[in-house]
Amino acid sequence: MNQHVVFGLIALIVFGVLASYQAIFPPPPAEYRIVYLGSKNCGICKYWKASVLPEWKRDPASKTAELELASLRGNPWAGGYGAHDDVFQEAFGHKRRISYPSFVLYNHGEIESVFVGVKGWKKIEDRVRAEARRADRNTQRAEFDFDEATLAERNSPSVF
Repeated sequence: MNQHVVFGLIALIVFGVLASYQAIFPPPPAEYRIVYLGSKNCGICKYWKASVLPEWKRDPASKTAELELASLRGNPWAGGYGAHDDVFQEAFGHKRRISYPSFVLYNHGEIESVFVGVKGWKKIEDRVRAEARRADRNTQRAEFDFDEATLAERNSPSVF
């Protein structure tokens, strides 16, 4: 047999095994926490809070992610974010320059990504919406799964 055909068949088998494994054992749902780090003097921050944030709050996907807002009150490297200073230090502690607004995306308590600006927020929205759709599909699938006892009961002849 041709070597390319063999490698192609192996790749298809591996892909099929991985796809079926994910269908049977889907990954756990994401537990997103988003922390907004902004500044009162930032024009883009004001725009985001005035136009994008209200739309997000109306979006059903927003119920699947916890959003925390933190505004800068002084030097960011000297406790300027108050209660959210640990988030700032974890996300930006090694950098000398930052941009506003910044969004820190946590998944299961770990930083998954740090995004900047309205385009960065769009990436977070897309990710959270995709996860909400995936979780919804898994919930719908679970509603149609029957355990063996239910299937046996349905398949047994009924006695009147």
